[in-house]
Amino acid sequence: MIACLQEVRAWSKQHPGHVPIFILLETKQAPVQLAFPTVQPEPFDPVAMDALDAELRSVFRPGEYLSPDQVRGNAATLNAAVLAHGWPSLSEARGKVVFLLDQRAAGASYLPGHPSLRGRVCFTNAVPRQDDAAFTELNDGPAETITQLVKAGYLVRTRTDADLKEALQHDTTRRDRMLASGAQLLSTDFPAHEPAGNGYVVRFDDDAVARCNPQLAQAHCKSADLAH
Repeated sequence: MIACLQEVRAWSKQHPGHVPIFILLETKQAPVQLAFPTVQPEPFDPVAMDALDAELRSVFRPGEYLSPDQVRGNAATLNAAVLAHGWPSLSEARGKVVFLLDQRAAGASYLPGHPSLRGRVCFTNAVPRQDDAAFTELNDGPAETITQLVKAGYLVRTRTDADLKEALQHDTTRRDRMLASGAQLLSTDFPAHEPAGNGYVVRFDDDAVARCNPQLAQAHCKSADLAH
């Protein structure tokens, strides 16, 4: 993992001022289900979570990633901060990396000793309104709930397609709803330059990697600002 992080950091340094890079860390703990025995992964307990933070910090220096402490600021909790002020602006986040924990269950091992993620590197996939809530996942929507959370100040990740279902049927219903929902992070198996054989694809206008949020005020957002 360190080698991968070093590659990301090197690219970041070569492209100063880029839009923030969000890295979703999937702390899998279940074995692969196959017809033959597979390795049982070690649990991601608090010791493993401390080691994860240490590895992230071994590559990225303070100021090169956006931390929960930075987002919280002087607020009592992370959740209170985003509800009051939202996440930092694009200009404040440029050139930085943001680390997110994918599994909601990971919070049970990541939070002890770090209330509201104090001193931590990653953001948990939290239940909205909990003290550590700044980022949450609604992979299956509904789109209306995503919009409500985005407008409240949360960072939301969702999926425009899953398990090849939409792609095989060339069904764009879910894709279009999620694109319109305002979710800031949209995951797909078929990005702009990797469409399905039948043409199913998920892209922004002009194949951009970022866009102005369709559910938030546009007064301070220009598409040209998101070119890199």
